[in-house]
Amino acid sequence: MRKDVLAVAIASLSFYAGGVLAQNAGGETKKSSNRLLEEVVVTAQKREEDSQDVPISIQAFSGEKLDAFGIEDTADLEKITPGLSFTYTLGYTVVYLRGVGSDGFLPNADPSIATYIDGINIPATQGKQDALGPVKRVEVLKGPQGTLFGRNATGGAISIVTEDPPLDEIVGSIQYAAGNYDSQEMQAYFAFPLWDGAGLALAGFEDTHENYGTNFVNGVERPWREDHSRGLRAKFKWDIVDSLSLTLIASQIDQYNGASLVQENTRPTAILNVGATPDPLDRNTHTDQEGGNSSVNELFGATIEWRPGPVDVKFIYGDQFANADTGQYDYDSTDEPKVGFVVYNQPNEQKTYELQVLSNAETPFSDSFEWVAGLYHLEGEGGFDRLFLEISAPGLVASPLGNLLGGLVEQLTDYIFLESSGILATEATSAFFQGTYKFTDELLLTLGARYQEETRGISNTYLDLVNPLLGRPPQSYFEGNDYSRNIRISNFSVPDINDTTVSPKIAVQWFATDNSQVYSSLQRAYKSPTYNIVNFFGNPDPTEREEVTAFEIGFKSEWLDSTLRLNGAAYYTETKELVTALLSLTSGGIVRFDNAGEAITSGAEIDFQWQPMPNWNPGLAITGGMSYIDAEYTDYKDGAGFDDDTGLYFGPNAPTDTVGDLLGIPLPITSADFLNGPRDFTGNRVVRTPRTSSSVSLNQFIEAGDIGNFEFGLDYSYKGEIFTTPQNSEFFIIPQYEIWSARASWFYDPWGIQLTGFVNNLKDKDYLTSRLASDFGRGDTLAPPKLYGLKLKWNFDTFLN
Repeated sequence: MRKDVLAVAIASLSFYAGGVLAQNAGGETKKSSNRLLEEVVVTAQKREEDSQDVPISIQAFSGEKLDAFGIEDTADLEKITPGLSFTYTLGYTVVYLRGVGSDGFLPNADPSIATYIDGINIPATQGKQDALGPVKRVEVLKGPQGTLFGRNATGGAISIVTEDPPLDEIVGSIQYAAGNYDSQEMQAYFAFPLWDGAGLALAGFEDTHENYGTNFVNGVERPWREDHSRGLRAKFKWDIVDSLSLTLIASQIDQYNGASLVQENTRPTAILNVGATPDPLDRNTHTDQEGGNSSVNELFGATIEWRPGPVDVKFIYGDQFANADTGQYDYDSTDEPKVGFVVYNQPNEQKTYELQVLSNAETPFSDSFEWVAGLYHLEGEGGFDRLFLEISAPGLVASPLGNLLGGLVEQLTDYIFLESSGILATEATSAFFQGTYKFTDELLLTLGARYQEETRGISNTYLDLVNPLLGRPPQSYFEGNDYSRNIRISNFSVPDINDTTVSPKIAVQWFATDNSQVYSSLQRAYKSPTYNIVNFFGNPDPTEREEVTAFEIGFKSEWLDSTLRLNGAAYYTETKELVTALLSLTSGGIVRFDNAGEAITSGAEIDFQWQPMPNWNPGLAITGGMSYIDAEYTDYKDGAGFDDDTGLYFGPNAPTDTVGDLLGIPLPITSADFLNGPRDFTGNRVVRTPRTSSSVSLNQFIEAGDIGNFEFGLDYSYKGEIFTTPQNSEFFIIPQYEIWSARASWFYDPWGIQLTGFVNNLKDKDYLTSRLASDFGRGDTLAPPKLYGLKLKWNFDTFLN
């Protein structure tokens, strides 16, 4: 099916282009009202430019275009951006772009795809914090963006820009959507002038739905609490004088996700989870803990723009606080009491300061040279306030993990609680410059570099035993600041990490015609070193700095009187000391971060936007794209994972006991009986990276006179199989899948009404968003089933102006 769809799209594009090139060469085309054909101005280089003019592979979407695609949050962008991959691990979003990313998560793991809202970097946090709400545009920048977007943008960046409030009119809308699984979504937007030159925009949203399955806790059906995500956002803008403006933003998002920390164990391990019954992968889970997590994310930002004459000056300040205040995870994912985690507070605070100085039309030599320079400073800290590990005696205290814990539990026959903590503090300062010199109108050269100094340190890291002789602690003990039952086992101490990097960039552009360019670029970016902040049985050890070097050659073009936009790129990326992550208690902690020596990624991609019949049917638009990625570990000799047969951990810090020792049973010793050290993963495919992905969207806009206008959309997306572990086990593959979605809308402009019917996952396909390896087996999470409903939007400013 996938090949048929792509063949039809590509063949139609090529035959039509060849057949009508001469026919349209001298005639005018009708202007289309199709929302997929809107032009989008981007700020990928810190100044407003046409996306077709920048030497960066970029896909940009206006708010109207996102609505036409049915995109509700940033995770949906993978449906319309080939090469972009979103998966999930324990409530954290894991993003890969062009085969570059990090499967590390937790507050101490920096994502490789940086996310920005109105120029402010957003830290990773647990929970759903990606709802878009009303936006002006979203930009997906592919490839390293270390020069202008700074630290940890090794794979790319996602930039979200919200609407500025109007200064001379009132704008507002209310939106309500309802669908199956009792889903309800409400949005409101109201923006208005305050006084001459000043305006305020207010936005809010709430999204609730029933869960898609049932959780059986100790055999009793206990449905998850209803999921919700809600938020408020305000934006104030004041043009104080012609040359000076002030923008303030504030937002708060809170959410609860009952299923985020609950998984189906579809392949229990043979030893640590012996006797467990595999779950059938039907969205019903069987645990002895309820699971779920709640979180809140707050953001305040201020931007001052000053235009004194020969330069433009911009200062951006961001102050953020994110906290997953409660979380509960049944680690073994069975209804037997074995191992579980309770988290109280995962704070993540971050302050950023950025000063930009940009050339403008009054700058000397501006006709041939434009540039941007700046300073950036970040202060942040995040981690775990209190993290409890429960090990229950009936399952494990007397066997494998009990053996690992040694003297702590020799006299216990019931359960133990261990508590750990770790807060990672970061301070980074950088300076950057990028300039573009125009040799001629057709030939441009861009040079840039970023210098950064960074210090990271870890504090408040320890291991405590909650005194088991006092009985099981009440729930309130896990949700407060009471340490009265704790017995200190160890305080961990590690030195700070100091790191200095220079991220250079060079790009060349050749504009062959007014509507086409060829570009090439070479650039380098870095991901900061970090710590394994929660090691139950040893010092938190550091990871190495990750280095990404990428070469790209691409083209951007418009054909057929600009009714066909065709862009493409090929790239080669070398990643050294690639950060990898493994969820393993027997390795010494919860999540172990390690470095793969090197990975090589090469690939090609193409995207198009086409108005096939501009005169006969100007409302018809077809968009799409395709990506091919070949990504493999070229040096990964110290790999960690779980043995396919025993399920036991191998790798750095692996226990040296034999299987017989762990079980307390005399067994003949063979070479396979030992919990091995590291294995060689060289030649394996990089995780979470499909070889091929593609998407095609067809959108028809129909003007129907007095009765209004109609819009019909049909979308197809495909993602190839991905491995979720570097060892490339056949048991930890997310299979390929293809998804269809459809929408139909009616617009009645005199009343400002838009009514939309939608179906997502039209064919009700079961596909995975997460497949997680652990000491106890394979934890699976299915994507939502077929979802359908109606959405009504009223733009009430029609009646106010």
